[in-house]
This record gives sequence, C-alpha cells and structure tokens, in this order.
Amino acid sequence: MRKKSIFLALMSMLFLTNNLVAQDYVSTQPQKRKALLEEFTGRNCQNCPMGHMVANNLVLNNPDNLYAVNVHLGHYSPTSYPNFNTDMGEAIYGAFDITAYPHAIINRTTSYSLSRDQWYIYVNEQLAQNAECNVDGEVMIDPSTRMASINVEVYYTANSSSNTNYLNIYMLQDSIWGSQAGGSDNPMQYDNGYYCHMHVLRAAITPTWGDAISPTTAGKLIKKTYQYQIPQTIGSPNGVEVDINNLTFLAFVTEKYDGTPTRPILNVKDLHTFQGTLQSIYPTITSIAPSQKFHCSNEKVISVSVYNAGINSITSMEIETRVNNGSVVKHTWEGVIPSHETKEVEIEVEVPAGSSNVRVEIVKANDQDFEEVANTTLQNNGWEEMEINSVEEEVTIEIMQDKYGNQTTWKLLASNGSVITSGGPYTMLSGASATKLHEVKANISAGDCIKFVIEDVNGNGICCNYGEGYYRIINANGKVVLDGDGAFGSKAEHILSVVYDEIETENVDVQICEGESYTEYGFEFINPEAGVYHESNLYDEILYILNLTVVANPEVVIEGATTVEAGESVTLTASGADAYLWSTGESSVSITVAPEETTTYSVVGTTDGCEGSAEITVEVTVGIDENTNINANIYPNPTNGELMVECNRMREVMVIMPNGQMVENIIVNDDRFVLDMSAYKPGVYYVKIMTKDNEMKVYKSVRM
Repeated sequence: MRKKSIFLALMSMLFLTNNLVAQDYVSTQPQKRKALLEEFTGRNCQNCPMGHMVANNLVLNNPDNLYAVNVHLGHYSPTSYPNFNTDMGEAIYGAFDITAYPHAIINRTTSYSLSRDQWYIYVNEQLAQNAECNVDGEVMIDPSTRMASINVEVYYTANSSSNTNYLNIYMLQDSIWGSQAGGSDNPMQYDNGYYCHMHVLRAAITPTWGDAISPTTAGKLIKKTYQYQIPQTIGSPNGVEVDINNLTFLAFVTEKYDGTPTRPILNVKDLHTFQGTLQSIYPTITSIAPSQKFHCSNEKVISVSVYNAGINSITSMEIETRVNNGSVVKHTWEGVIPSHETKEVEIEVEVPAGSSNVRVEIVKANDQDFEEVANTTLQNNGWEEMEINSVEEEVTIEIMQDKYGNQTTWKLLASNGSVITSGGPYTMLSGASATKLHEVKANISAGDCIKFVIEDVNGNGICCNYGEGYYRIINANGKVVLDGDGAFGSKAEHILSVVYDEIETENVDVQICEGESYTEYGFEFINPEAGVYHESNLYDEILYILNLTVVANPEVVIEGATTVEAGESVTLTASGADAYLWSTGESSVSITVAPEETTTYSVVGTTDGCEGSAEITVEVTVGIDENTNINANIYPNPTNGELMVECNRMREVMVIMPNGQMVENIIVNDDRFVLDMSAYKPGVYYVKIMTKDNEMKVYKSVRM
C-alpha cells in the first residue's frame, strides 16, 4: 500500500499571512492589467456554446493575459448529471444584474452583465490599463491525499484606492463531458452528442468575496498560504467527479466598494499547478490512450502516461494489465522518470474485437509496492486486408475534397507510427457543393501493416451539403482496395494488412537475451534493448514475419562482509535471479567461505535463460595483539591530519594497515610525538607504540 505523505495538515483550509520583503513567485515590475471573464452559462442554454466560442477565441488571442470562467447557475443549469451548480456561482449571480444568457462580467467593472458582442471591447479596455498589483504563486496537489498546498503572493507596484483589498482563489476544472443544448454550434467542444465543458467553476478556496489583505501601498508584498482538501465530487444531487489532472487555480485581487460585492478586479493570474509529495517516489497514471504504434492483429499498443509526483526518479516499474476481467498479464518497464515529470510508457495488450475494458495497475516502482490503478475502454475494429500485385508496389491515394477543403487532413502511417505520406488541409472552393480530386502516390510492401487516417476539423466529413467527397486507395492494377465515403464525421481510421497472395509467408518467434544479436532471414538486430519487436522481411522469396522478444538480463547483487580477519568465515548471498552458479562451484543462493588471503568471488545468475553476473572481494586482515598494561594515549581520533601520541619512555611508533602492511616506522625516543597523517588516504589504521622496555600498545585510528 502507498505510504501517506506526512507533511500535509489534516484540515480543510488553513491560511497564514506573512509581510516579508522577499518574493518567490510574483514579479515586482509594473505590469499591464490582466482580465477575468466570468461567463454566466448553463447546459440548457441553446445559445451558450456560441458564448463559449467567443470566450475561447478571446483567450486564444490574449494568452496569459485573459482567463475565462464558466459559472453554471439559474434555470438554464439543471441538477441532472453533470450538475455544475455551486453556492459560489449563485452568490455571484445574485450580486450582479444578469439580464440574459450567455452574459459575462469583465474584471467586475460593471454591476450588470455584458452581452457577448461587448466582451471584446471591455477586455481590450482592461488589458490596456496599468495594474496596481501583481499576483502569482503555485499549487502542489498530493495525489495520495488530494490535499492542495497553495502559495500566493501579491506585490503592489502602485497604491490601491482602497486601504483593504481582497484576495480570491477559484478552482476550475476542464474536460468534463456531458449534455449541452446547442452543443453542435461549437464543434471544437462537441463530439458524437456529447459536449466537453471547459474552465468550469467548481469551488472557491477563499471566502465568497475574498480574503482581506493589507497594506495596499506601493512596494508592499503579501504572502498567503492555504491548504485545501479537494473533494472527490462536487455538486448535489448528481455531483461531478473532481479530476485532479484537469484542475486550474486562478488567483485575483479585488477592491472593496461598500454595499456591493468586491470589485473591480485589479489583477488575475493562473497559478502553476503540479502534483507532488514528500515521498521518495510516487507514480500516478494520468491517462491511457492508444499508441501511435499498431499491429494487424488483436495485439494492441496503449500509451500509459505516468507522472512521478515523488522527489526521486522512478527507474523501474512492474505493471499488470487485465482485459475484460481476464487473466493478469505482467509487464516490466525500465527507464527514468524524473521528479515531477511525465513519461509515456507503451504496453502491448491482447484485445478481442469490439469494445473492451482495459485495467492497468502499477504494482511496483523501484521495487516498492504500489496500488496505482486506471481503466480505459479500448475499441478494436479489427483490420482489413489490402491486396497488392507484387512484393512491393506503388499505390494511389485519392482524396475528393468538398467545398471546405481547409478542414480536411489525412495521413498514411507505418506500424511504428511514422508518417509514410500525408495531405491537406486544402484550399476552400467556390460553389455551394464544389469538389476537387487530389492524388498522391505511396510505396508499400507485402507484409506491411499500415493505417490510413482522415480527419475533418469541423466534424462533418467531406460530403453531403458541401459536395460529395470520398477517399480511396487503388493498387497498381487499378483495383480499389480501400473505399470510403465522405460521411465519416470528425475522423475515420483503417488498419490495413498488406498481402500478396503469391508469396509464401512464415512466422518466426524468437527469444534472445539482452546483449545478444539476431541476424537470420535478413533481419539484423545487433544488441537490441529489452522489449518486443515485430518486423517482416522478404528473404529467398519467403516473407518472414518476425516476433522477437528480447529478455532483460537479471541484475545480480552479492551481499556480505567484505573484510574478515584470518581464520574467520563470511556468508555471501546472491539476489536478482532465479538460479546461481558461484566461482566456487556451488549453486546455492548463499555460500560460506573462509579465505586465507584476500579473494574475489563471483556468481552468475540466470532467469529465463538469460544471465547476469556480480563479484565481491573479501579482504583478509591481520589481527594485532594489544598489551594494555602500559599507559598511553592518542588524540584526536578520528583525525583530519595530525595525531598526538603520548606514552612514557616511548621508543618508536609504527603505522600498520588492516591487511598487515607497514606504512611507517618512526623512531621517537620521547614521551610525546605528533604523527602527521595528512598524506594518508582516508581509512582505518593501526598505531603501534613500543616503549624502551619493549612493551607495546596498539590503537585503531581513523583518518577522515
């Protein structure tokens, strides 16, 4: 099980204020004002998608300067799923004069709402002004506890007209799919009857009208820290899941007018948001999607996005997949995912025809047990055979565009996801139902697995009211081997297995170990990395289809003492493999040795026929008897250089290494002596003191 982070407080919200002179996030340079567009909308509002389009275009034209918020409320916002209504939205709605939908307020500069044809004017008016303050910060979300740690800074570059201002923090969520009246009017957010709701107001971290801050004079810096427990769902009834991977936090500062809500907004900024914990490693699955790679078989490739929320790099993972509650399939991944970064991990899964549920679970990371689970639905529409007339052939791709050719693109892909050829977008034609034919040549080979993809950005294909378009692939003999009409909506895909009936094919299944090479039947894999490889090659008039599995060699480690005294024994234990063979001839996991001199022992470990090795050197030291009857002393111990040696009637001092080798033998003839060890290598030494009466005292001294 995961270990919970210990640094987050068990409270829903806490804030602290510090008026410090040093800022961590916010700029101290004067800036132009940024703008917040709060759009009042609802799922039953037929015209609201047109308002979304206007807001989206304004944001795209003013990146990092304009932020949009969709506030769902009122009779146009039903409580059926997904219910976006919030108390915060109702409070804003009640405080302003909202006369119609879709309407909005821009930086809360008016007490009444504005129609969408006015938004452009008011946004540009705000962006042209100088801001009295700057605001910035960051949000770290602990995925194990769903606690958000929020740090916000406000720096005043000029005096506010009010002695007290108000800091507000919104939490927004993107990519929530649900119903929307008039959704098809905004095709960028509409797909097959569902609407993708963006920048939806889900919660306010601060009180409804903000958190009071002061002083508000030029040169003042205000810091605030909040802890917010992110709920699993928001909304009652029919609440919507709060997906921590699709959250945005906005911070903005408002002035205060007596008797009205806090307004206007002086400045606004989205806060840098990332996932993190104080745990050493913490893998989270942020998404699962079909990979660009594909096969002409039921074996499909999925791309799993793994985010490392921990503070150390992830270097290995054990992943289990299960399709439709079938048997568990284990996968091993090795690589590097640095702290707070994402890596796409590709996994092959066997998926039957139709729609299947695929469960992906990370069970180990860096040999630590985890339970990170994600599910996705994968569609296997199979593949089609495409006949050609020779081993290699030039085919013709025909695209009959409709009037709006500027909306159409297509590509032909190899099985590794690389583009063989592509086309579009094309020019827009005059005439209500005009069409134009485009032809492109491409070379393909028998045994290839290819994919043809055509897309229309407006989601209405290349047909019908705007001209009867189509797409085709034709072989060298003029036979149509792929025939598609233009009524494909937003996208059509075809996986094609290229076949040549007159050629003999043979499947080759090979497993080798990492570090080995495979060079049969014209294939040339020289020291490939661990993984699974699929390739085809025509060799001696036979088409060989290769499935090559490269197994990673086991990483063998030996544990045990590396220093013993003569006559003592030590137990050495190997790990990391299934079977072992030691240099002593033994085949057990552990061996016990009693070397008479310094000796190096090695072991070869074997797993699935692949070998890894390790070795260890056991150093034999010489014991030295001590005479404790004489009065002597050395200090300081350990030492960085000089060692004071004191003993009555001292004759000589000897320095001996643990293996018995003499380092120095110094004639002293005094009761005190400074031994200079500054030139010694760091380590343990024996200091042997001999008196004029042939008495001896031995000390261990450590050179730092």
